Amino acid sequence: MNKQGVIKLTSAVLLAALVTTACGQSKDPDNNASGGGSEKVKLTFWTNARHDADLIQDKIKHFNETNDSNIEIDFQIMTENYEQALQTAIQSDEAPDIFNAKMKLKFEDLVKMNAIQPLDEFLTPEMKSRFGEENLQIDRVNYLDGKIYSLPNYGSTFRLIYNKDLFAKAGLTEPPKSLDELVDYAKKITEAGKDEGAYGFGINMKNPAAAFERSLIPLMRINGDDYYDWKTGKYDFAKVKPYVEAFKKMADNQSILPGFESLDIDPLRNQFASGKIGMYFSLSAEPGVYDSQFPTEVDWDVAQVPTIDGNEPKGANYINGGGNWLYMSAKTKHKEAAWKFMEYMYSDDVLVPYYEQGKGISVVPSVLEKAKEPTLKNFNGFAPKDDAIWPAYVTHKVEGKAWQNVIAESILNVIPLDKAIEDLTKQYNTDLDNEEKNGKVKRVIIPDFDPRSSIK
Repeated sequence: MNKQGVIKLTSAVLLAALVTTACGQSKDPDNNASGGGSEKVKLTFWTNARHDADLIQDKIKHFNETNDSNIEIDFQIMTENYEQALQTAIQSDEAPDIFNAKMKLKFEDLVKMNAIQPLDEFLTPEMKSRFGEENLQIDRVNYLDGKIYSLPNYGSTFRLIYNKDLFAKAGLTEPPKSLDELVDYAKKITEAGKDEGAYGFGINMKNPAAAFERSLIPLMRINGDDYYDWKTGKYDFAKVKPYVEAFKKMADNQSILPGFESLDIDPLRNQFASGKIGMYFSLSAEPGVYDSQFPTEVDWDVAQVPTIDGNEPKGANYINGGGNWLYMSAKTKHKEAAWKFMEYMYSDDVLVPYYEQGKGISVVPSVLEKAKEPTLKNFNGFAPKDDAIWPAYVTHKVEGKAWQNVIAESILNVIPLDKAIEDLTKQYNTDLDNEEKNGKVKRVIIPDFDPRSSIK
């Protein structure tokens, strides 16, 4: 474990560990599901979350020392290849007993693979009431075909994070309100910061999907735009054009931290903490990151993402992942023990400090009733305002490159943006039509869709 409390495991190391430990799923027949017998029931819990590692490690230590069912949790935090290692483990029937649901592997695919356990048999009426029906039945997020597969803890909101010191040096007194101001501010900060190697903007385009989830999608949705037209059930990538053009302008005028095409999120955060980045877009984990993972003396703040024209939002920024947190493996040999641990993790003893310490924006009513207002620096800036839970995208097979990779290439001038938009719109609609025709997916159409109708 490094100084940040993160265990970095490559796929090869993970798979080697799986062979020797079988993910903690004991083959001893005397280890029954309730945790009885003389030997401990060992369960493995995998997560890719780093921002909450200190709290979760402490809570798991407490569970291991105090639970009365002889259960021991082997907790593993991964910063690299989480999805790849998890998919490999699932396919080889060696999945961890419990794993973090907030990831890029699609919920519907995991259900089809019989990889995750429905939780309905464990949920009492009291527990359902505590979480609220609207949080337990978010279609294609934690709920599918009448079954609940995960419970909520927190959702992520997205904001502009900015360095007030660099703003002041560039003569700027407030965050940008429009796309044009975003581009203009980035250029001014870069010019003013030359002597210290600072740049106006940063983006983690090593993983374009993650980069655009934090930046492009929030920018579009605050204006009511999306590359999927929910009212017609068709793709329209022309909607991304003005937002991508803003990124292209910043890239072309060299206002973005160099090497952004291969930059991951933690190196970006490290550069921001060192005072080298004026602005970037990210999620509500950042206050915890700069409190413990990358402590910084930078005077930083957050603001709602700018609208396209600087006027009031026509849409709503989105709350991501509000309905899920943990999955139980469908193949675990100790379901009762796994549920006992999950029940503990979903208790107010864990979720209340999770919110109070600024690890995430809670969506659980009982937590919000009991918790004190978080005091973590700038956490309140992520509180929902002009934010809403949007529908889950249709999951279907796509021929060729993912849209995020194609758009990233347009920002890097590998492919003209108009050509990228035309090709993506045609390809994605063709693929969706084919998948629907073959009965593999159901097109999502919401004729009266209005993102502002569900603003929190």
